[in-house]
Amino acid sequence: MQKHCPVKAVVFDLDGTLYLSGRPYPKAVKTVCRVAKQVPVYYLSNNTSKSPVFYENRLKVMGLPLADDAIISALYLSLDAIHEEGIKNVFFFANPEVTEWFAAQDPTLNLRPDVADTELVLIAYHNSFDYRELCELSFRVQRKIPFWVTHTDFVCPDANGPVPDIGSFMALLKTAYGVEPERSFGKPNPAMLSGLLKKYKPEEILFVGDRLYTDFELAKRSGCRFVLPLCGETKQQDLDKLVDKPEFVVDMVSDIDFESFFKGEI
Repeated sequence: MQKHCPVKAVVFDLDGTLYLSGRPYPKAVKTVCRVAKQVPVYYLSNNTSKSPVFYENRLKVMGLPLADDAIISALYLSLDAIHEEGIKNVFFFANPEVTEWFAAQDPTLNLRPDVADTELVLIAYHNSFDYRELCELSFRVQRKIPFWVTHTDFVCPDANGPVPDIGSFMALLKTAYGVEPERSFGKPNPAMLSGLLKKYKPEEILFVGDRLYTDFELAKRSGCRFVLPLCGETKQQDLDKLVDKPEFVVDMVSDIDFESFFKGEI
């Protein structure tokens, strides 16, 4: 039997992988708790409609194990980039709770600047905006003010069917004004795993996620191991169309043979 590098950390996607619309998949919580007894567990999501604090509370209520640094969010990377660029006037297109969290991280930021003062537009997954706020966004991007997005997912999973996400907003802005974001921070950007890659070799990290163009692509770009559960966005017919397929595909997270990964047997 071929030996592999033993997995020393597991990263789970959230929506569509561990739960859907806030309801855990069968045996998902029990499985993650079992994994956390053997290796550190992390949670990575492109969903920026809620703050990291919200996800911490959600995971705790579900009974999932949660270390202090377990939440990996594109919001952290976005904030770091703003600091690196020395930007202060950011029109932040985001849900109120996320805007409040962002402001609390850096009270010196002006997140509702006038059009003339706006240095940057940052778009998160905003699912509570009204038409007027969409217009305020448009007034800025049509003036070619630089804009970034926290991620580029086209849709977000929901129990009733996929709903428009930032990728859909990007298509709207490109159609209306011919503009595209200069930067995106979420999956499949390998920077999402930069913190873990300082602690572990890529092949020592196992990432579990349900999407091909974000999760699987992130794994390929970062060099980490990957398992695709078919409980979320990706279905078997999607895999049948691929030439480059994930090495490991399961129905649910609870079907993954984690022990074999930890022993370096697969």
